Amino acid sequence: MASRSDTRTRPIPPAYAVAFGVALSALLVIALFPLFPKQFNVRVGDIASRTVTSTRDVSFESASLTDQKRDEAAAAVPPSLVFAPDVRAGQLQAYDGNATQIGRIRTQSTDLERKRDQLSASLSQRSIDTVLTMPDERWQAVVEEGRRVLTQQLSVSLDESSVQGARDSVDALIGVDYSADEALLTAELVRPLITTTLVEDVSRTEAAREAARSGVAPERVNITKGDVILTVNQPVDDLTIEKLRAAKLVSQRVEWPNVAAALLVAIVGAGIVAGYLFIVQPKAIHSERHLIVLALVTAAPVLIAKLYLPLVMPDDDRMFLPYILPLAAAPLLVAALLETDVAVVVSAVTGALVAFISTFLPDLSLVASIGVLDAFRLLGVYALAPVAGIFLVHHADRLNRYLTAGVGVAATSYALLMATWLVDNDRVAEELGWMALASGVGGLSAGVIAAGAFVTAGALFGVTTRLQLMELSQLNAPLLRKLQDEAPGTFHHSIIVGNLAERAADLIGADALLTRVGCYYHDIGKTLQPGMYIENQLSGETPHDDMTPEESSAIIMRHVTGGQELAARARLPTRVQAFIPEHHGTRLVAYFYRKAAEKDPEVDTGVYTYPGPKPQSKETAIVMLADSCEATVRSAADRSPERISEMVEAVIAERLQEGQLDDSDLTLRDLRTTAESFKATFRAVYHPRVQYPAPSAAEVRRRVLRLPSMRPPNAAAAPPEKRRPERRKRKWQE
Repeated sequence: MASRSDTRTRPIPPAYAVAFGVALSALLVIALFPLFPKQFNVRVGDIASRTVTSTRDVSFESASLTDQKRDEAAAAVPPSLVFAPDVRAGQLQAYDGNATQIGRIRTQSTDLERKRDQLSASLSQRSIDTVLTMPDERWQAVVEEGRRVLTQQLSVSLDESSVQGARDSVDALIGVDYSADEALLTAELVRPLITTTLVEDVSRTEAAREAARSGVAPERVNITKGDVILTVNQPVDDLTIEKLRAAKLVSQRVEWPNVAAALLVAIVGAGIVAGYLFIVQPKAIHSERHLIVLALVTAAPVLIAKLYLPLVMPDDDRMFLPYILPLAAAPLLVAALLETDVAVVVSAVTGALVAFISTFLPDLSLVASIGVLDAFRLLGVYALAPVAGIFLVHHADRLNRYLTAGVGVAATSYALLMATWLVDNDRVAEELGWMALASGVGGLSAGVIAAGAFVTAGALFGVTTRLQLMELSQLNAPLLRKLQDEAPGTFHHSIIVGNLAERAADLIGADALLTRVGCYYHDIGKTLQPGMYIENQLSGETPHDDMTPEESSAIIMRHVTGGQELAARARLPTRVQAFIPEHHGTRLVAYFYRKAAEKDPEVDTGVYTYPGPKPQSKETAIVMLADSCEATVRSAADRSPERISEMVEAVIAERLQEGQLDDSDLTLRDLRTTAESFKATFRAVYHPRVQYPAPSAAEVRRRVLRLPSMRPPNAAAAPPEKRRPERRKRKWQE
């Protein structure tokens, strides 16, 4: 009895556990994915909102400094120049064009002043006079001499620095057979066209500059912990961004190591929860809906924390706002809807994931990264503190228990924050008030949210809640009112069995409220034919006298299948419906089977066997025992304490021998505790009473004398005809 039957099917098969783990992993990856609201993105030119110091020793190669040094080295390399013959040809062509234009002006028939105006743009007044007065042969000689000098000057390499010297040497190159005016005209025609004859060889220049770049070694930057990286109101440059990133003080938009870390942590967290469900097999989780609600409730607080914490961390103002979230509502909800041990696992996993989020929070305002103490605070407040509320909300049957659980979470959170505050070197007394505010708001709001959410979530996901059980336990509930009106004997039997089983369930740690409610509804099917059951046959006559044992057995077993149909139509919770077939298990309808066996010892037992299944939980097993014990003790003539003890022991031993308790979780210790509880309850119900002697003559006279005082105060003022019936009644009573 200490373990489950080997033939019992697991409530959560391996495929379901794997599917749950995969689904929860996906939800946690979404919740942990390193994309944050208002994610900080440092840009060159931004003005720092605070002074930032390095939190670690860092040494890195600075790309910005290295590029700057290499650009300087490349800029120091002069361009590579080569002689360009095309320059001379182009300039000579320009010279010929100018000479032709001036010659055309010389031969024009316009007035002299107009010619002077046209030539003034390129020649001096002296040269203009020379052009206009000189013979044609001398003009042609000047043009040829100028072309010769220009060709000679442009036939050598001239850079920018030597162009002016070449222009200044033109006079010395003009022949001596030219007059001073002709030499001046020749020089004015040539000088403007002397230019550099060298052009840059781009490929050679780039090669030289690239060689200069490669010759510059990378610039390494060393930062010591505590060094100031950025000063408040200082503009951000490329080097500052490199320092911030190297010191892990800012994050890029999405970094693959963070994505991989989130994926691994999500898989580990989901694996822990799924593995726990598969190995421990919590009784309260036995359907896909339960797994869905567990996955959603586990992932939701992680997502909420991921969205909220970047907005308030690091807590530089020391207001403890990161610890104000009511994330404890999730494990409280799991404890209320499902099971306490599952809630503890959920609390531990979600708290650890929230603490993990703080390790790669982005920097939203050029602030230092999250410290170890902050991560530990998050772990304590969101992983450990909810456990106190879980224990307080366990099997809560009143809404005020949720408020009590919230107070427990708040008190535990404050204690943990106080512990970390005491070891914080930067602590100040004013922070105690902020810690109390954050803990109180977070804890109390968690209790309120859990109280409101468990009703909605229970109805949405088909989870039986304590509130539902409390409503079903009201004796004016529709099915119980129907049972009371149509089968009063069965109703009172159910109430007695409920009181009997509830106490035993409480003593062995089972769900006492569920047990009591299950007792109230376990025989609801008897309302279909209430007169067929002995407790409702007030006249002492039974219709079974006119039936065969097989017919009677079929009618008796009908209260199980009929009860299931009634419960399904009334939409009773699944856990309550389980009491209807399981309280009889696969037992025989013993009375009618034995009557049939008297005539035919080989009679088929299957005709007289309840459909089952056997009790699958402690609660339904206790109800089976309580139902049988109550019927046995009630039908016995001898109800002495000794006889009650014998009957209870006999019933429990019989159920053990029949194997009806094989699929339940009851241990031998539980059975012993249950038996003692039943005995104590029966002894209290069937305790011996003192027989009162007959009333004395004085008692009778006293009762008679007190009768007038029962008249209304204005009875004396009533008319005689209204008082007369009262006197006649008094005389009859006497």
